Amino acid sequence: MTDQELEELLNMTVPSDKDVEAAGKRFDRRIRRMMWRRRMIWISGSVAAIVILGIVFTFLWSGEDKKDTVKIAKMEEPVIVPTLVLPDGNRVNLIEQKIDEIAPVFKVQGADEIACDTTLENRKIEYNTLVIPAGFTYGITLADGTRVMLNAGSRLKYPVGFLGDLREVKLMGEAYFDVAKSEKPFIVNVGKSKIRVYGTRFNVKVSRQKTVETVLVAGKIGFTPPSREEIKVEPGELVSYDTEVDRVEIKKVDTRYALAWMNGVFKYQDKPLNLVLEDISTWYGVQFDEQIDLKKIEITMSLSKETPIDEVISFLERMTDCKFIKERGYYIVK
Repeated sequence: MTDQELEELLNMTVPSDKDVEAAGKRFDRRIRRMMWRRRMIWISGSVAAIVILGIVFTFLWSGEDKKDTVKIAKMEEPVIVPTLVLPDGNRVNLIEQKIDEIAPVFKVQGADEIACDTTLENRKIEYNTLVIPAGFTYGITLADGTRVMLNAGSRLKYPVGFLGDLREVKLMGEAYFDVAKSEKPFIVNVGKSKIRVYGTRFNVKVSRQKTVETVLVAGKIGFTPPSREEIKVEPGELVSYDTEVDRVEIKKVDTRYALAWMNGVFKYQDKPLNLVLEDISTWYGVQFDEQIDLKKIEITMSLSKETPIDEVISFLERMTDCKFIKERGYYIVK
């Protein structure tokens, strides 16, 4: 499309209501003739034509005054690879791009790990968000040296640099924390609950079943549910908070099961089937329609996360009396 043609289109007057149909047909014939003459349309030309077409037909069909503005909805692409969302909203693909080329305050460390550069000139607190989709786990080292490993379907919001008297992050999903010792307390916000860390290693998971589970591996943590006092947790203990009924349970567990996901394994001992399916759903990106109560069906298993989903389903059918019927994009469980 030439500059002259663009100018003519931009300067077109809005036809009356009686001429709407005729104007539409004329515009359509004109575009078709132009497309026929050119087998290749440059991106810049095609974008301009689309924008102009949208403006003209918005005015034609709405019958509004020419002074009215046209709002264009911005569609956000889904996250399909580990992605770092910077404070300004820009995204960094952690598979294809190097962090130091996009944001100078970051540098790549190892194959699947990024680290904050602690040299910060800007003292204003800014937050990054690390998003991990289905099929991935990812490790990050924060500015204070704290190491975090995120499971699939997780999101961590953290400051570029820890300023003030607290080190505070927000987690959705599941992550393992190896917190660096410091005089500044380390706080993990999970929903409306808080985990206060005193230099330690622990795993925390926010479940779709509206529960928060924290397993302490070493050190000390304090778990604070909404409107309650802090609960001190000892190494080897699991504290589980059911947000629906506002109930807290603490029990001794084998920490190897809580950390197995970092070794690429689905490993459970007497785990309710509905919670097992939640992990499988998150990892493989599939959905389950549970038509029976799965809470009373317990599973003990150890299976590699590299196992194809069809084999996982076959294994579960052999382990239980359940039937998994595959539909488009999900499984019906009977």
